[in-house]
Amino acid sequence: MLDADSSEGAAPQLGHGSVVSAGFEAFYVANYHRVVALAVALSGDRGEAEDLAQEAFSAAHGRWTELQEFDSPGAWVRRVAANKAISGHRRRQSEAKGLRLVGAPQSSGLPYGTEHRAEMWAAVRGLPDRQAQAVVLYYFGDRSVAAVAELMELSEGAVKSHLSRARRTLARKLGTKEDR
Repeated sequence: MLDADSSEGAAPQLGHGSVVSAGFEAFYVANYHRVVALAVALSGDRGEAEDLAQEAFSAAHGRWTELQEFDSPGAWVRRVAANKAISGHRRRQSEAKGLRLVGAPQSSGLPYGTEHRAEMWAAVRGLPDRQAQAVVLYYFGDRSVAAVAELMELSEGAVKSHLSRARRTLARKLGTKEDR
């Protein structure tokens, strides 16, 4: 719907041949920079901010008939962008915490560098299903052993066993020392 091509001075152009109404196009052009500015402030990254803005405007386009009746549809789009930025931040924090807990290597001052993220997720996906589920729920979903046990319909001891085996396997696959 929206082209990703953008420069500092202008909002990205709406796609050619689009069925976007003139009203939405005017709304988009008038609000794009404010949404990106908010997203930059929240994410700290211009590229990510532009992606967040595109996602927010895409959501607005899908509900444009309803949104154009709002007193401030721009506020709605900024709220969507803010929610997406906050969710992304929380996801990265949970991911970083989980990576530290499973003993993933640290690099470039970040909890787990992006250069290792794909390797780590591939290793998690390579675990037996129950171990992978336990790891994701416990370390990345930030749930207690009891909550994981309830969700997986296992005993707490079984969850602890799956987590222990998963940590050993991940430490071996990722070349790190198991820390618990």
